[in-house]
Amino acid sequence: MSSAKTEQLSADVRVQLAGLSGTDPADWHLVSKGRHAMMLAMAQQPAGEVLGQPLTCLTAVAPAISAGHRPTYADIDADTLALDPTRAAEAVTKQTRVVVGQHTFGAAAPMEALRALLPDGVLLMEDSAHCLGEIARGSDGAPVADVSIHSFGLEKMLPTRTGAAVWVSPDTADRPWHAPLVAVLRGLDDAGRRQRVADVISPQVRRVARKLGAPGAKAVALAARTGLVEEVIMASERDGHIAGTPSRLTGSALTAVGRELPGLAASQRHRRRIAGIYREGLAEVAEVTRPAALDAPERTLVRYPILLPSVAQAQACFTALQKAGLVPGLWYRPLLFPGPTDPAPFAYDPATCPVAEDVSSRILNLPTAPFVTEEMARRAVTVVGDHAR
Repeated sequence: MSSAKTEQLSADVRVQLAGLSGTDPADWHLVSKGRHAMMLAMAQQPAGEVLGQPLTCLTAVAPAISAGHRPTYADIDADTLALDPTRAAEAVTKQTRVVVGQHTFGAAAPMEALRALLPDGVLLMEDSAHCLGEIARGSDGAPVADVSIHSFGLEKMLPTRTGAAVWVSPDTADRPWHAPLVAVLRGLDDAGRRQRVADVISPQVRRVARKLGAPGAKAVALAARTGLVEEVIMASERDGHIAGTPSRLTGSALTAVGRELPGLAASQRHRRRIAGIYREGLAEVAEVTRPAALDAPERTLVRYPILLPSVAQAQACFTALQKAGLVPGLWYRPLLFPGPTDPAPFAYDPATCPVAEDVSSRILNLPTAPFVTEEMARRAVTVVGDHAR
């Protein structure tokens, strides 16, 4: 694909993102992966601490390690599955350089409350991987975050497979990290040939591998060593080191995003409709806990989270849903999902986050994606009810 064509596709995508979020296209930048964007933004701050939550994927923490920071953690609010501002205030230190407000499953992180507790000089990063195009706004109507990260990756809001977008607030132009970050994002190199090939064939290889089970997973891991196939989470990332080199989006990724973005509103309506079926059906199952802030009818959820009464019931329910072909998820069991190979760089102490520990032990999540029919959602409610009581 010619450079002129990719530039036009990139411009079109930025215009669409700006339209979704009520922002300026000039403040959007397209990047190879969300984890790459996080790493680049964090790297503009002096070495110190990055505060986040443990109820997350480890690829949201590894960027801090790769950028030269030490990850720290605060507990979550069980109603939002996002950082609890009170606990976050207790965890902020003089070494805190970045605080990550993660929208878990949907846009419910208390970004304005997090902003209010931060000292000058601390970068507030919004992780909007689960709510593409949504930027939290304060009571004054202005965006709250300094930097907002959005994902086109696997199992997110669009049926695309890779890529990310990062919005950098123009109101932070006087911050020392702003100009270097914008320069890095604008100066990204094109993806190399190996990355372009991986973008095309990795989704197909992973799809076949899932059907083969354990042998397929082993084959993907071996193929990933060649660099021509990418695992969703690379082996190095489970040790705290982000894989790959940040680059511009490939032509194939831009084409896919540009094709799918116009359908986002329809996808969001579908997800709310499916979540409504779960909400209505599970309201009659007293044993199932539904995080209150995420259960609001207006909330668009990438998956619908529920908590079962016990660890054993959660696992039995997951198995039954899986056998019925209803595609349950285990985000985020264990914490720092799917679990580090080397825990040391992640520096997580389970004793510091009891709410996250409890939630993680009992959580299941139900799919809301466009392939989920209303009949599938009702069957899932029946299965959950049978195993929760």
